[in-house]
Amino acid sequence: MSDQQENWAEKKEVAGGFYGIKLMLFFYRLGGKKLFTLVLYPVMTVYYLMAREQRRNSKRYLSLVNKRRTELGLKKLRLNSFMHFIAFADMMLDKLNAWQGKLELHKDVEYIDDSFNEFYKDKVPGKIIICSHLGDIEALNAIFTKNKDEHYVINSIVFNKHVQNFNRMIKALAPDVDLNLISTDTMGADTAILLRDKLDHNEIVVIAGDRVPQTSHEHNRVVKAKFLGEDAYFPQGCFVLSSVLKAPTILVFALKNNKTNMIDIVCKNIGIVKLDRKNREASLQAYVDNYAKVLEEICLEYPYQWFNFYDFFKAK
Repeated sequence: MSDQQENWAEKKEVAGGFYGIKLMLFFYRLGGKKLFTLVLYPVMTVYYLMAREQRRNSKRYLSLVNKRRTELGLKKLRLNSFMHFIAFADMMLDKLNAWQGKLELHKDVEYIDDSFNEFYKDKVPGKIIICSHLGDIEALNAIFTKNKDEHYVINSIVFNKHVQNFNRMIKALAPDVDLNLISTDTMGADTAILLRDKLDHNEIVVIAGDRVPQTSHEHNRVVKAKFLGEDAYFPQGCFVLSSVLKAPTILVFALKNNKTNMIDIVCKNIGIVKLDRKNREASLQAYVDNYAKVLEEICLEYPYQWFNFYDFFKAK
């Protein structure tokens, strides 16, 4: 797929999602959650019928989930792409509440399994969080900035080409929110020094691990790995960053649990990424393979929480 085709597809995905969000937030502000819920299905039905490409990608992803579950001896789920879109709209309401500080730990958000210990077992200042488009990462705002016992400043790395769309999306959700965005195209020395300073001040640096670079000079900075039984490309930048900064790194996911109606926080601590100088490519491959494996495991358990609606398996 060419850069032009790929960027067009991504812009279409972002634009469609943005205007859908604006419409749903209009109803939310007009009549609260009650009106939001009332108009959710008809509005999303219209969007679902119009979003042909996203609908096709959703159906393919969900079919791969069930195919992979069958291969692993797991029960096949009754999945449909419309409910995938509904989950996306519901996530946006949670995102709004997160940025407005309305989500509370133990009430709306909860660590599950051993995730609390996974996050806090490193005693050194600062941490790198590798997030994804799996779930609602903004729910972390409810934990790490509202927690009375331990407060963190969160810094999100956003590539320059995405800053305008990202800012527009967040301003639609919470106009008064104060974001710490680090805008960059490449991870040069200046960026590394800035991030090292933030980590030394016990701050968190967040970077996505499931969106590949879009500029042509970065095409060699991806690693191919198996995901849901298919070949997919993942960026290596987040793992290289951890290696350079020598900071504890944690895979973090915030996933809506339909049974409890709470957001489950899942943390997988991978420590400080160490890349073998003699076998750097093999080292990177191992970290990316592990990341893809964790993504797959969570997708199989929370299938509707995967919000990459473009053709993830062709993007490079």
